[in-house]
Amino acid sequence: MIGRRVSHFYIVRALGSGGMGVVYEAQDTRLPRSVAIKFLKPSMWRDAEAVRRFKREARLASSLNHPNICTVLDVDEGEGEGESFIVMELLRGRSLKARLAAGPVSLDELLDVAVQAADALAAAHGRNIVHRDIAPGNIFLTDTGLVKLLDFGVAKLFADAFDGDASTDELTTSGLVAGTVAYMAPERLVEDAPVDHRCDLYSLGAVLYQMATGARPFDVAPLTALMRAIEHDAPVPVRDLAPHHPEALAQLIERLLAKRPEDRHESARALRVDLDRLRRASPVARPSNGETPADPSVAVLPFEIIGPTDAATAHFRDGLAEELRRRLDTLGARVAPATSTRALAGRAAREIGETLGVGLVLEGAVQGTAERVRVTATLVDAARERSVLPTLKIERRAADLLGLQDDVARAIAAGVAPALGRGALRRFSREPSAYHAFRRGQHYWQSCLTGGWRPAIEHFQYAVQRDDGFALAHAALATAYNFLGLYCLMKPKLAFGVAARAAQRAIEIDDALAEAHVEAAMAKFGGEWDWDGAESAFRRAIALDPTNPLAHAYYAWLLMLLHRDDAALVEAERGSALAPSSRLVTTARAQTLYIGGRPEEALALCSACLRADPAYVFAVHLRGLCHLVTSDRERAVADLERAATLSRRTPYHLGLLGRCYGQFGMRDEALGLVAELDAQSRDAYVPPQSYVFIHAGLGERDRALAHQEQAYEDGASPLNYLAPAIRDLYALDPYHSQRLKQMRLTL
Repeated sequence: MIGRRVSHFYIVRALGSGGMGVVYEAQDTRLPRSVAIKFLKPSMWRDAEAVRRFKREARLASSLNHPNICTVLDVDEGEGEGESFIVMELLRGRSLKARLAAGPVSLDELLDVAVQAADALAAAHGRNIVHRDIAPGNIFLTDTGLVKLLDFGVAKLFADAFDGDASTDELTTSGLVAGTVAYMAPERLVEDAPVDHRCDLYSLGAVLYQMATGARPFDVAPLTALMRAIEHDAPVPVRDLAPHHPEALAQLIERLLAKRPEDRHESARALRVDLDRLRRASPVARPSNGETPADPSVAVLPFEIIGPTDAATAHFRDGLAEELRRRLDTLGARVAPATSTRALAGRAAREIGETLGVGLVLEGAVQGTAERVRVTATLVDAARERSVLPTLKIERRAADLLGLQDDVARAIAAGVAPALGRGALRRFSREPSAYHAFRRGQHYWQSCLTGGWRPAIEHFQYAVQRDDGFALAHAALATAYNFLGLYCLMKPKLAFGVAARAAQRAIEIDDALAEAHVEAAMAKFGGEWDWDGAESAFRRAIALDPTNPLAHAYYAWLLMLLHRDDAALVEAERGSALAPSSRLVTTARAQTLYIGGRPEEALALCSACLRADPAYVFAVHLRGLCHLVTSDRERAVADLERAATLSRRTPYHLGLLGRCYGQFGMRDEALGLVAELDAQSRDAYVPPQSYVFIHAGLGERDRALAHQEQAYEDGASPLNYLAPAIRDLYALDPYHSQRLKQMRLTL
């Protein structure tokens, strides 16, 4: 199954299996997201009842929308026999079962799980849905601190039958077989006994008993003895096994485990009231020494979205972590770069701390509607993997986004180091509409290589129109136009010119903004071939922010092009060290090696990047070029064809593919791309550089050089003008050789 494409999902890896299904991580090829896909086990494909229950799970779970219930996104059929599957949100963390196996659970952790699980049950019961299989394996603890209820495979509607042709007896009987018996309520084990939502409360009580004591309420064999004990025996009192827990907790658990449903809490909401009362009376869990780590260094992870992902919530989520990074940085904390932390989302806090060299990890979640936005955030001591302060929960009107940012940033800063909380937080824009547009642009920019650059630029332009003093928006606009120049998506001379002006405006507003100096350097390098000016700007950016990985990575390109190979490799390695998990920085380092004539080393980096993200266009096309210069026909063609598809057949990528076709004697295919470029040129800019690549591949040197002259007039970047794939064009051409000499470049 791994590596297969099912519908529009690419299967990445197996996550686990349960009684009915097997779950995989998959990449949605239509939307830029990872998902979990649950398939019915092959052994059950011909079992009509199993198939019906599997589909019932999808329908039941998809009817629930709650932050503590795993969101079902879709249900679909694959091409193969029996390939029904459920598409769910991808959760990062571990099951409560795995957590229990790791060691004792604190009171604060127990209560946190209990409260969130009770909220999930209240939502399900409010829709007349009983879960019927509450057990540690079906309770998931996300790395952001959220508890998620999983697997409605044996759930039933207790007011009406879900399927018109399914009787209550059938549903109840199948549930008995499939449910986890050790956590089942007594009435579930009695034939014809009425069963309602209170059986879930019993099961939750059994889970809490195990969290409190380390043992199940009843743990005997064989199965008949276990069932008899559940029906008739009393469990060992909680405080006999765990005397350190308060009496109120023991009483609450023992009430949930009452044999008669009427002796339990009447509802999950009533249970939640008692849990809140108990939590208010309990001490808040803190690190063992009660102090924040001495080094206020922090990694801010991307915030998780809870529930359906509408555009506004996605834009807000994408920007929140970055805004917090900036604000914490201005308050004196050492903040890990975004490019590093983004790739580590979902990892354990200790691993993140060790990888990035930080003492604290900030993680959280966002839940939004058209009217309200709610943020929860937790600051974790990475070494101890324990909260430094209670979970922050902040809710505001959606229109008051900047106020929400202030509240969250100030509260978190206070947790990092008390002295940091006293300073005023600097705003990057006081105009809400500009801020919203900027964050939407950032969201679209994540998919710039697959068409997201268009809406991103529109939003960045709107942001600077609404607030001309918004330095970050000007810098983002410069980034976008430098990208257009490098990939020839508009006439490079024009694109680099816009980028230079936007970067200069950002510097005028905030000369200490390192990102602006990076983009100024790229505009000088790519658009003006001004090596000295570019190097000066890169050095200024690095002096302002030595931890900016892209400043080092892009500076390495310039140095390698100027044949300062040793210095280039040092800068590329520095960038990678600052962002070891960043796909952009990793591929940028590979580009440095490719420019320097080291394709084998570049190949290894591209392949590593693509193992993490098989659809990352930059790495796909660069790996294809490395295969091209090493004359690996099959792999070069495969990668460059895939890059053309992923990029939506941009002229730049078609030109590279044509170079490949020509080199390997696929003349008809290469000429077909020339015709395709001609057709595109009727409606959009097609760079002469694309024709250069193709004619060079076909061995048509004079045609290639003629187009190269036009490419130079259009402002082609030196990275394209001197691309290794066409560098041999100039070897015997005195005109271009003289031009390169004047530019202080050599072949």
